[in-house]
Order: sequence, then C-alpha cells, then structure tokens
Amino acid sequence: MKKLLVVFLSSLSFLLLLSSVEANETVRLSVGEWAPYTSADAKNGQLAQNIVNAAFKHENIDVVYEFNGWQKTYEDALEAKSEGTTPWSKTKERTKVFHFSKLPIAKSKTVFFSLKKTGFSWENYEDLKKYKIGDVKGFKSGKFLKDKGLDVSLEDTEEQNMRKILSGEIDVTASSLLVGNKLLKTLFTAEEVSQFAIHDKAVYPETGFYYIISKKHPRGEALIKAFDKGFFKLIKSGEFVKIMKSSMK
Repeated sequence: MKKLLVVFLSSLSFLLLLSSVEANETVRLSVGEWAPYTSADAKNGQLAQNIVNAAFKHENIDVVYEFNGWQKTYEDALEAKSEGTTPWSKTKERTKVFHFSKLPIAKSKTVFFSLKKTGFSWENYEDLKKYKIGDVKGFKSGKFLKDKGLDVSLEDTEEQNMRKILSGEIDVTASSLLVGNKLLKTLFTAEEVSQFAIHDKAVYPETGFYYIISKKHPRGEALIKAFDKGFFKLIKSGEFVKIMKSSMK
C-alpha cells in the first residue's frame, strides 16, 4: 500500500511539474474602449485584440486586458504597469519611450465628423480655425491639430465628443472612420445618426496601428520580439487574413 502511495505521489508531482512547464505565460495589456478595434464586449468588435491574442498565442503567451480611459491606459503602459497596449499609431514622442511592433496590426483613415447643419467644410488647416474642435486626451489627432495652431478641447472618450457635437457644444471631432461609424450606430437613434456628416478628406495620411510596450519594462524587448515572431507566423499561416475578413462581417 505504501509503495502504491509513493508511486501515486511521485506520478502526481511529475504531472504537476509538467503542466507548470507547459502552461502558457500570461501578459496583461492596458486598453480603452475603441470599437471595433478594442472593446470589453465582443459584440462591439475586438479586431486589434483578436490579432494580438493570435500573434502571442503562436509564442505560447496568453493575453488579458484591463480597460480604462485612454489617458490612464497610456500612462499605465508608459510606466510599465502593464505589458503594453494596443492599437497605437507612431509619433516621434512615442517612439522615444515605447518599443513598437515591426509591422502595424491594422490601418485606419482618420476623418472629421460634424452635424450636417453646421455646414462644416475644409481644404486646409487654416480653414479649421473658425470651428470648435473636440478630441481625446492622449490621441495623436488632438496633438496633431494643436500643433497646427488650432484650439482643441480634450475629453476622456470619443463618446463624449460625439455627444457634444449633437448638443452643439463643439462643431467637429476627428475619429477613425471605422470607430466613428461604430460610435454613431451605438450611441444614437437612426434619426440622430442622419443628422451627422462624415467628411471624406483625411485629417492626416492613413496610419498604421501597433502593439507597443514601454522601454521602461524589464521584459519590453523580449515581449516585442515574441510578438513580432508570432505576428509573422500569423500572417504566414493565413490566420491574419481570416481574422480581418471575419471582422468585416
């Protein structure tokens, strides 16, 4: 009986050791609501999350997400309180403090949203000076417009700016074409949505979105390399195209 017990305990210890060795590592990413790229609710769309999940999975790494406002999301990632964030575009300031994935995980066109009755139109940035512009804290578009000498009021979320447009508090806001469209359909009735105008002219050239991790993070270089390796496998396997196609449905 004792021999059987010893054999059993030895086998159990071995299996526990084996499972601990084979268990995937888990990383935590800080993100904000930005459907259809990131969302706490899968029905809203999680394109960026799905791509990041799949890329890391190829390297036996699981991902969990912590949702906050975008300003806090950025600050947590910058101070290495998380294993990075997504999806972020490149700027000179960000490349100084973050490691960026080699390739963008997605691309997007940023355009202006306004009410039709505002009569908003623009050809150059000088034309924008007569409008009340809203944007989001920490977003590239807000800084870009401020650097053009424009007066831009900043909020914590894009939802706040869309509501401020409808109430007349601001005239216009910049948003990703996909994100802005999703927000309108989520926030407002069909009658309210019909009052909005989406302007085709890009605020700035189309940009790519990346997975980024702070250069302060002790494993920053290792994790960005792991992501890049997994992302290349994702593309080569054809999974990337499948994820993109499924997100368009």
